[in-house]
Amino acid sequence: MKKTFIFLFSTIVLAFTACNNDDNDSNNDPTIAGFLYTSTNGQSTNQIIKFTRMSDGSLTNETAYSTNSLGGSNPAVGGDAHGDFDFQGSIKIIGNYLLAVNAGGNTVSVFSIEHATGNLSLIGNTNSGGKRPVSISETPVAGSPNEYWLIVGNQWDNPNVQKDVPNVQRFPNDAFFLNDLTQPDASDQLRNLQLFKFNTSNGTLTSMSQLDNYVRENGGPSTVTFSDDGSKIAVSTWGIAHFGTTSPSLDEQHPSRVYVYDFNNGAVSNKRFFEEEGISGTIGISWAKNSNTKILASNFNTTAEKTNNSVTVLAVSGATVTKSSNFTSGAENDLDEACWTVLSPSGDRLYVASFTGNVISTYSLNASGEIMAKIQVEGREGFAPAGDSKEVYITSDNKYLYNTGALQSYSIVVFDVTASGVNYRSQITLNTTLSQVGQPGVFNFMGLTGYDL
Repeated sequence: MKKTFIFLFSTIVLAFTACNNDDNDSNNDPTIAGFLYTSTNGQSTNQIIKFTRMSDGSLTNETAYSTNSLGGSNPAVGGDAHGDFDFQGSIKIIGNYLLAVNAGGNTVSVFSIEHATGNLSLIGNTNSGGKRPVSISETPVAGSPNEYWLIVGNQWDNPNVQKDVPNVQRFPNDAFFLNDLTQPDASDQLRNLQLFKFNTSNGTLTSMSQLDNYVRENGGPSTVTFSDDGSKIAVSTWGIAHFGTTSPSLDEQHPSRVYVYDFNNGAVSNKRFFEEEGISGTIGISWAKNSNTKILASNFNTTAEKTNNSVTVLAVSGATVTKSSNFTSGAENDLDEACWTVLSPSGDRLYVASFTGNVISTYSLNASGEIMAKIQVEGREGFAPAGDSKEVYITSDNKYLYNTGALQSYSIVVFDVTASGVNYRSQITLNTTLSQVGQPGVFNFMGLTGYDL
């Protein structure tokens, strides 16, 4: 049964936020509005899945395209996690091209898009410059009409701890945690931020340089993202999470970080970061709209004392990244595990998807990108096993929000956007992965994006 919580102060917010969910197709047959894409990220060849998105929010015409490179799933590792690893922004559309990471093949695929049909044609694969690429972001090259700077976050792996003593399990093994994880290691070169140039006149992706790499203690990238003006890059990391427990231990958990760099013509400078003891598993991050000083972050693994830090607002100044406010996600005191973020087209709402709770939390934002309040929590219906919801996408007309059931249901969930948040509509189970539904980790869908006609 879905869970819906609307908070008392939402009525105040509604006075300033118009509902943009008038359905112009209520008396007409729906038309094609655009296309939606995700990737299967299975145990063998990765596939990009295309849906035709209709004007009434429904999805039709599921089509699979091979990347000719490997997905990164392996349900046999990681104990109860079934090989799960997390990320945001794994697929990007740039002009008439779709770019997608292949987490097991350590490559980035480039497809050309036939705009009218959404059909894809594979151009080729480029080495990601590290191990397990998970996230992509881009910004135009100044003075060049056809080129973009593109960054890829290579995660490497996600060491973690599960359960409590005497049943505690450490992955990949106990020996890993006996090392001084703050010190440099050969694996740092695989856990990195890699810079590319992408040419939209011919689809060429060219590796340029490694911008930075990361020590083991705070994990590799989970999301990389340029600010809207391209002047800054933010990178969130997984940290070392302690889950499978109602009370993560500081003896086992290591904090995640959110790094910020100044970016200018292919070079980064002024590296700074935010971390806080008791907060780990920072997955989804979004810059506030038209801002290079405000970051909205979701954190799935917090200690009991930091449960009100599932969502944090970070302020970027000249040399520091600091926390300006923090909020719960999901229902109060619910272990929902916030992980993924998306802004409304106008930038006045933040939507956060929670992995365990399978809920979408809606927050109101002011003009500077600060969160004012959590105004609603909406749960899924259909098949919604705990530990399934991942990435989110909202249409440019602000009518529909889509959410992947990435790890077990192998589905896309449709929500209507309303004045008070979102309202569950339906669940579309993918035909491509239908035979494995309910078997966790056989696939681990990566990315969710689309475009309008």
